[in-house]
Amino acid sequence: MKQKNVQEYIGSLTKEESLQCLEDDLLIKDSCVLESVNPFFGYYAVGGPKVPKPQYLYLMLGRQIDFIDLQRILLQVNKLLKHTVDAVWATITVPDHPEMPALRIRDLQQYSEISILQQQFRDVGLPLQKHNKGVLLNNAIIKLKKFFFLEELEDGLFFDARQAHHGYFVIPEPIDWNHFKKLTAEAKNEVGLLYFDAATASIFTNNQIIELVRIYRENINVSKLKAIRDRYYKLMGLQ
Repeated sequence: MKQKNVQEYIGSLTKEESLQCLEDDLLIKDSCVLESVNPFFGYYAVGGPKVPKPQYLYLMLGRQIDFIDLQRILLQVNKLLKHTVDAVWATITVPDHPEMPALRIRDLQQYSEISILQQQFRDVGLPLQKHNKGVLLNNAIIKLKKFFFLEELEDGLFFDARQAHHGYFVIPEPIDWNHFKKLTAEAKNEVGLLYFDAATASIFTNNQIIELVRIYRENINVSKLKAIRDRYYKLMGLQ
């Protein structure tokens, strides 16, 4: 079997989703957790299968936390729980509202785990945001700061080594989110490329920043990823 060329990177990912507040009885008292209404909306909402539960969750924080301090907190919580929590730093932005800090959580098995996790984070010093009843954030821009574990393929293509269905391709420079949304809508006009969700990402390696597009599509393979990449490249005037 061919050895995978998996590398660890630190970087960021930007995406757009709608979020809603979870009900109080799922949470510890006077706290706020938002849930993605339609994760990977560009794929699941236009004909793909239904996304499984639980959804992606955002533990809203009372203030910004230094990235390294947050890693220390995560290590403490993982030790207390005796398993690894999939949590990354996030900021959420909507028009006419200040940027909101959060902790993005995924892969919980049950909603009943949320309050346990919240209490563990609070006990080790993570400041949780107070509850805002009835919050619904449509088209929120979410920026994650995280570690990427990517398998590099040929021609600037990558697959996520830890998350299935995630592929990446290199673009030459950063791209404005609104412009990226328009490009994505045009890319999907190609009949064979209808179903995928797209985000932008940046990773730091070897004293340089590599700009990427993240594509989510179930059972994505090299040929499908190349087809989507080539469509973007054509629209960007790179082919």
